[in-house]
Amino acid sequence: MSAILLIAVPLLTAFISILMKKVSPYLLLLVSLFTLVAIYFIEPGQVIIGGFMPPFGITLEVNTFTLTSLYAVNGLFFLVVAVNIAKYKKLSSILLVALAGLNGLLLTGDLFNLFVFIEISGIAAYLITTTNKKPLQTFNYLVAGTVGSILYLLGLIILYNMAGTLNMADMATFVQANGAYTLFPFLLMFIGLGVEAKLLPFNSWVKGILGHSNNLSGAMIASVYATAIGLVFGKLLANVFVIDGTLAVIVALVLGLTILAGEAMAYASTKAREILLYSSIAQAGIVILLFTVGLGNWATMFAIANGVSKFILFGVVNRLTEEVGNDEMDQLKGSFVNNKLIGVSFTVAALSILGLPLFFGFVVKMKSLTGFFHPAFVSNLPGGNFIFPIIILVASVIEGVYFVKLLTKLWYKESTVKVNFTPLFKYVVAVLALALIVFGLFNGEVEAIAETLKSIVGGVL
Repeated sequence: MSAILLIAVPLLTAFISILMKKVSPYLLLLVSLFTLVAIYFIEPGQVIIGGFMPPFGITLEVNTFTLTSLYAVNGLFFLVVAVNIAKYKKLSSILLVALAGLNGLLLTGDLFNLFVFIEISGIAAYLITTTNKKPLQTFNYLVAGTVGSILYLLGLIILYNMAGTLNMADMATFVQANGAYTLFPFLLMFIGLGVEAKLLPFNSWVKGILGHSNNLSGAMIASVYATAIGLVFGKLLANVFVIDGTLAVIVALVLGLTILAGEAMAYASTKAREILLYSSIAQAGIVILLFTVGLGNWATMFAIANGVSKFILFGVVNRLTEEVGNDEMDQLKGSFVNNKLIGVSFTVAALSILGLPLFFGFVVKMKSLTGFFHPAFVSNLPGGNFIFPIIILVASVIEGVYFVKLLTKLWYKESTVKVNFTPLFKYVVAVLALALIVFGLFNGEVEAIAETLKSIVGGVL
């Protein structure tokens, strides 16, 4: 089966769904399930589109990293749609466009087409966030995303004038021979992608969007989109960008600031959604850091583990907020007393993010930290061998404090909060929480995938 179907089928169905509005939700569910199943039948290799061979033609690259990314993003997308489509039927066509754009991001082997898919998925994201009913915040997101896209495109234009190619593989070859001359365009592209990846100080839109998110927009942006953007950004950092010299200093400062400031702001907040969004910023910084220093195999696993946990956390908190009308922790006190299955699932997701034993998050965090001290590891960031492991450990301690504070409030023994969760949502979060435990206890398959990713996105373990 050709990988192009993962883009073409959702896009074609999006146009059909506009003409068949009554069945558009069913088309969305069917297509999102189709793309998830179809990944299994896609053969690894290069797909040539239009008959023109690279570097002049458009290509799709299918390898272990691509397939792993597709499974994660399409799986999370299907679950978000399944638990929310009954309420957001009118967005079916937009969600189909989003699916096509996200799959295009993960598959493309061309830097310009990456820009095209960023725009497609970005436009869908702006429309999805209109459901927050905060038009000013959506407009701010639109402006920030547009500026980021322009910076990425400007950097790409400069690179094209230098290299004469847009193909990622050819560009990587050029960069290896002329890395010293690519600092400025790479910096522009790094900032442009950093807007969508939620890196400080380029993420002014995040608080307005995720701080007012709903059941659909919260999980879609913080889980599905965050996972896709993190993995795509990481692919470029591992295979195309060269981070050294002045650029390495700038990147180190940005990533260090993102991780520590994100955790500090989460610690200082008393609102559940703000705690989660600031935590998401810090986690995004760690994912990009791991890709940047060459620990891409565990960065991939880290991004997936974080995406699963954020699906659970944002899904639960947004449902509580919708029912209570407020996301202040004191107003949500005791929410899990009458919703123990939801509470246990939420707790598992939080503990996985903390990196405690028995959970998927523990495996990826420990492997990542161990990688920094492996004899073969040499960081390209200043002080990367020692400073960044310390930053990650400090961030974990801060996470522990604010997540324990949040969990204590939500599990408070006396409750006046009564929230009903749909049976489907309960089963989905319970299964995902169970998966976080299973992959934490029986992690051989995770390590096997990480081993196969080493040759593609780097790694020492």
